[in-house]
Amino acid sequence: MYAENYKRFEILIDKLREFDGVIIVEGVRDEVALRNLGVRAEIIRLSRLPLAEIALIASQHHDVMILTDLDREGENLAGKLTRYLEGYRCRVDTETRRELKRIAKKDIKGIEDLYDLYLKLRF
Repeated sequence: MYAENYKRFEILIDKLREFDGVIIVEGVRDEVALRNLGVRAEIIRLSRLPLAEIALIASQHHDVMILTDLDREGENLAGKLTRYLEGYRCRVDTETRRELKRIAKKDIKGIEDLYDLYLKLRF
């Protein structure tokens, strides 16, 4: 990771830690990585229910962050979820995922790799 991206990565990690809504991820390892980073927000895993049900559950929160993986499938899931959630008039944060993709896509494949990258950069 380039030096200028390191600071942006640190800011992004702080944003995740401070987020006060619900975060949607794909699987258990994604959730574990976020918890290891100190994220305290409620996390919903896509591996548990159909997208429409996930959106309905997440819509109970006004602020929803979508952190699907950085690949094409993750992009498609994020798009579908965003459409569902906007139908429930939720504020949907997809920018954090886009920023993560811009600054770290060469270093990680998905959200599950965030904690390892964080450790690598810290030490």
